[in-house]
Amino acid sequence: MSVALYVGIGVGVPVFLVVIFLSIYFIQKKRKKAKSPILERADDTIVIVTQRIHTMNQRIKKLDVGVTKLVIAKEKNDPSLIDETINMENIQIKIDQNRKEIEELIADMKDLRDYKTEIEDIMKKKEENSLEELEKLLDAVKEKLQYRFI
Repeated sequence: MSVALYVGIGVGVPVFLVVIFLSIYFIQKKRKKAKSPILERADDTIVIVTQRIHTMNQRIKKLDVGVTKLVIAKEKNDPSLIDETINMENIQIKIDQNRKEIEELIADMKDLRDYKTEIEDIMKKKEENSLEELEKLLDAVKEKLQYRFI
């Protein structure tokens, strides 16, 4: 029986150690490699741009509902359908203002979508020059986000 014990220990321990080392190896291999700070910044910028696009889209929906109410009030000549702060004479002015704001928001959304796709395209490249190009683009997008798309 002692021979069987020695054989069991002699074979079992190395097999157990091999299983442990293989599991550690595959776990380490599955972990993501450290990303470049520029790529992490690009991911964050994409998230911010997506949020801004969503916010602008919500604002457009609210303005569109407001324009619709104003147009209905104007057609029916019924001041009870609109805010009390707006006179019936100023409805057309308010409609025009809202439409202009909607058009500006749509143009800004298109610009942001263009920035987003450009950032994503540059991120797909694996060249060293693309990181420099990406950094310049991220700086430009940051400036635009700070002053234009608030």
